[in-house]
Amino acid sequence: MRGKQQIVVLALLLASASLAVAQWARSWNDLNQEEQEQALRNYQHYQQLPEHKQRALTERYNRYQAMPQEERNRLQQNYERFRGFDANQRHEFTQKYHNWKQRGRAR
Repeated sequence: MRGKQQIVVLALLLASASLAVAQWARSWNDLNQEEQEQALRNYQHYQQLPEHKQRALTERYNRYQAMPQEERNRLQQNYERFRGFDANQRHEFTQKYHNWKQRGRAR
């Protein structure tokens, strides 16, 4: 179960990083202090990941960048919706996601 949670966290980290990158059109100085602190924490977290996980995140980001704009917009909308979930909704979503992934692997 812990491995599955890590995958979900990694997927959310990627989604968060992807959304943050979409906002990187602004320079560092254009970010407010809270945004700079969050960006620094994200970067430090990334640097602490094993190299293979850093590569996986980079590959996922590159796939995200290659998506059509409409698909990226849909992904961002879904992520924003997920961020608005309370703890119970997040748990239910995570369970449904794991069940969906397991069905896909069983084929």
